[in-house]
Amino acid sequence: MTMKLIQITTILLLSAMFVGKANAQETDLAKSGSFYSVFGFGNPVDATSAYSQGMGLTGVSNYTNLSPSISNPAHWGLVGYTQGSISASLNNYRASDAVSSARGSLLAVQNFQVVFPLMRNELGISASFTPVTRSDFQVFNEGSFDPIDGLNLDPIQYISNTLGSGGVNRFEVGAGYRVASWLAVGYAFSANILSQQQENTLGFSNPNYSSTVTNRNIQGYGFGNRFGIFLNKGSVLRNNDQIAMGATLSLPVSIDGERSINTFRVVENSRTLIQLDEDSPDRDGRVQLPLEFNIGLTYNLSRFVNVSTELMYQDWGNAEYSFSSTQESYFKERVRAGLGVQYHPYRAEQAAGFLSNFKYGLGASYDTGHLAINGEDIETLFLNAGIGLISRRAASSIDLNFHYGIRGTQSSNLVKENIWGFTLSLNLAEYMFVRPQFQ
Repeated sequence: MTMKLIQITTILLLSAMFVGKANAQETDLAKSGSFYSVFGFGNPVDATSAYSQGMGLTGVSNYTNLSPSISNPAHWGLVGYTQGSISASLNNYRASDAVSSARGSLLAVQNFQVVFPLMRNELGISASFTPVTRSDFQVFNEGSFDPIDGLNLDPIQYISNTLGSGGVNRFEVGAGYRVASWLAVGYAFSANILSQQQENTLGFSNPNYSSTVTNRNIQGYGFGNRFGIFLNKGSVLRNNDQIAMGATLSLPVSIDGERSINTFRVVENSRTLIQLDEDSPDRDGRVQLPLEFNIGLTYNLSRFVNVSTELMYQDWGNAEYSFSSTQESYFKERVRAGLGVQYHPYRAEQAAGFLSNFKYGLGASYDTGHLAINGEDIETLFLNAGIGLISRRAASSIDLNFHYGIRGTQSSNLVKENIWGFTLSLNLAEYMFVRPQFQ
């Protein structure tokens, strides 16, 4: 039964990779992803290990041999198995302001990672792909204006529809090393690719005004560095407990970007692509990802129960987005705190029924947000719950994690979002990657 579930999950996840995104929205306000991803180069996406998603935590202080850890490079020095993991998420949004509301959904690949032990339980290397920011939205506006030629006294109606996609994606390689039985350290080097697209369609009720479609693209790349440390000690308060601490530091990443704005116009009876900013001095710009510090503490009461807490700080107040000084002015320091608990009945020597094949997680997090608009912080509160199916024959698992959150506010002409969805992760261990040897 376990292998059938793994095969079915693999098909679903691979389908999610090729689909990329799926949108199913209703009306007017914000479609696809979060409305707030329209600002700057998108909403931050935290690197979260599949093992800890059910608690709503990144997993910086949680280590297991059931799945690779993407949150802390120091964990890679502890691996004894060759491991791989892929995650896909589905988020549904209900956005509302004082006068209207809209629904949207976004299906996307969350991350992909493989970890190889060069020296078992001592030295390991990792390669991964994960989004750093995500900008997926649709904004619809309508209104009217008086014609300036004075020939028509009737107001002219207009409709504006803006579609946005992209963000910053990280391709990362690194290594972890176990310095001592209680200490491991790690380092990762990354290439951060900025690719952001916006398409604006503007239509008018008066045929004397031509409808236009304008495309804006920003491309660029920059390199990043991330450091990690992990400490653990057993028998702290009693014989079978353990405490672990993990921390990471991500240095700022500077990206030199190039923006192009183009549209089609009829020139000498021919439809011609026109570059609107070809000679613009702000065609070239700079984007800077912020400094990040993440620290977590995990206490294993026993081999069945563990409690974790985390605190993340991102210096968005010094982040840069030179393509829009107005949007850059919204950036502010971001703090995210979370608390979660896990229960592991599968660790019992003998199975106590079907439900003992799972691990269970529960947690909550509070995020001050990286934006302050009209004097309001765009805060987010999330509640999380997860379940993981553990294979007793190999160190592999399937994780299904659910979340519900509230972001933003309707005050000051802003938008409040209700967010709910799930993340599905497939974690495969060594027997999927290494040819068995027979004696």
